[in-house]
Amino acid sequence: MSGGAEAGGRTSGGLIERGALRGIWQAAHADDLPVMVPSVSDREGWKSIAPEARDLILAAADAESGTPWILPRLSQWSAFGRTGDRRAYEDVDFAHKRRIRLAVLAAGIDPTSARVFEAADGLWTLCEQSTWCWSAHDDSFSRGLMATDIARPYLDLGAGEAAALAGWAALALGDALETDVPGLIPRLRSEVERRILSPLMDRHDWWWENREINNWLAWIVGNVIPAALVFTDGERRRQVLDRCVDGVDRYLAQLPADGGIDEGFAYWWQGAGRAFDALALLDTLSAGAIGAEIAEGALGGLRELARFPERMLLGDDWVASYSDAEARIGADAPWHSLFRAARLCGLDDTAAFAAGRRREGTILGLEADTIGGIGRMVAESFDARWRATAPRRAPFPAQVEFASIAVGIRREHAGDSGGLAVIAKAGHNAESHNHNDLGSVAVAVDGVPLLADLGRGVYTATTFSDQRYSLWHLGSAWHSLPHPHGLEQQPGRQWEAPMRSLDDGWSIDLSAAYAWPLGADRQWTREIRLRDGEVIVRDQGVAVGAEGTRISVVCAGVPERIDGGMLVPGRHGSRALRLTYDAAEVEIASRSTDDPHLEASWGAVVSRIFFTPFPGVTSWEMRARA
Repeated sequence: MSGGAEAGGRTSGGLIERGALRGIWQAAHADDLPVMVPSVSDREGWKSIAPEARDLILAAADAESGTPWILPRLSQWSAFGRTGDRRAYEDVDFAHKRRIRLAVLAAGIDPTSARVFEAADGLWTLCEQSTWCWSAHDDSFSRGLMATDIARPYLDLGAGEAAALAGWAALALGDALETDVPGLIPRLRSEVERRILSPLMDRHDWWWENREINNWLAWIVGNVIPAALVFTDGERRRQVLDRCVDGVDRYLAQLPADGGIDEGFAYWWQGAGRAFDALALLDTLSAGAIGAEIAEGALGGLRELARFPERMLLGDDWVASYSDAEARIGADAPWHSLFRAARLCGLDDTAAFAAGRRREGTILGLEADTIGGIGRMVAESFDARWRATAPRRAPFPAQVEFASIAVGIRREHAGDSGGLAVIAKAGHNAESHNHNDLGSVAVAVDGVPLLADLGRGVYTATTFSDQRYSLWHLGSAWHSLPHPHGLEQQPGRQWEAPMRSLDDGWSIDLSAAYAWPLGADRQWTREIRLRDGEVIVRDQGVAVGAEGTRISVVCAGVPERIDGGMLVPGRHGSRALRLTYDAAEVEIASRSTDDPHLEASWGAVVSRIFFTPFPGVTSWEMRARA
């Protein structure tokens, strides 16, 4: 966003032209399949796996081998319909999939009869599950059922993950399974066709490819690709792959040209990252045609998408957070996916940055979660360049602007996480994973956020229902923004706040962000600046001094009143943040986060500071200095 540019939502220019990827694929792909993962009979191929990955996979697989297989029960499945709890089912299902992928990879590394049968047992239990869909997504509940309808498989993220697991397992272990357990591969093929391929090809009313396009589309169709490669052939394979490529194309084409992700940093890995995972496979299948078009063709915009994660960093473990994304980077972030994406895009510096996030003593996929499926484990474990690339620190640019999503970052010191960083959020209140946060401000000190955008909590049935904004951390009440006349912001595309870039910050027009009282003056402008080691937030408008107006600032921990202002305590090694302000009254309300996601980012307690401006004034100002 250059000086004078405005942002109130996504820009009209897209990341790629719709149909560009589809056209490249149709012109370049071949029917002969290259090696995606070594077959179990290719012992030299499996010896190329990273020694550390080999040892970690075998140890993790052996820790569970020989114990009973645990599958989710109906009571855990139906808990979502009864109480809104999705974790009862997902925790068990994720652990089940983890054990299968570890068993499959262990059998590839060391194909003893015991290991092959352990993998076969896991794949058999996968076939025996009534559904591959996660309970929170199945449409059975909306039809009055408390058990899944096996005659109507629902294609969701969980089903896609299971399809990819089956596909990669057959690609890797097919020779051994055909020899030791004849009949299992045909059973897997039948289940993938019934649960995944037929629903994908026969139905065209899936919400995630029509009504609302977000991370689901790239995540699902990307996972179908390995299943289609191994379980279909001839014209059927061509049709399924064409459908998957069209889905990736559709996802990428609706992203903005500057690479901004309105779902936030954490969702880059499950949307853009999943699209890049698929593109890496398609590049192999098309003999490098995808990479060539990124370098000097119709897919060049993808380079901006690959740069998004490094631009969002505030410090080694922290990012600018908004929407349903956490401020603290999870230990299981799949940095190899960014490395592979950067390599595909020819971004050596970004690849080196991703390599700098490697952690010794672990690999992706050892935990029971959804971020590290078997495809990502295979890619990381066999990539010698990942281990050989010299690392580079994050660039920490002085200025980051995503005009498309109205998010900006200013940093006190370019190239360094030390000092102050300020994040501004505008746009509109109908984004994917939206929070009512127009005009909100967050501040980090020494790379650690102290003035907070809280992000997501544990997902329940309420999170994605019409009661979403009853959750305290999603509404405007717990964001650092104004409340003219005591108003809260509402969800919806009609509530918007254009943001204009300034030399040292931004000007945000909040006039259309609220349902103003009849006859009220609707002008409200917020300026957020960073200059001379100080963040300055200034609100202007007739309603600033109106009855009921308050301005909220949310912080981690509990602030301390001091002479002339307030002190927000430092944390994780950062300095504290001193706030000075003009206000008639200041009220502090603290509460427990009481949620593992929120606590991981912000600690056990967060606070909301309410500033009441002096009656009749037309401006209010707060200054923040480390």
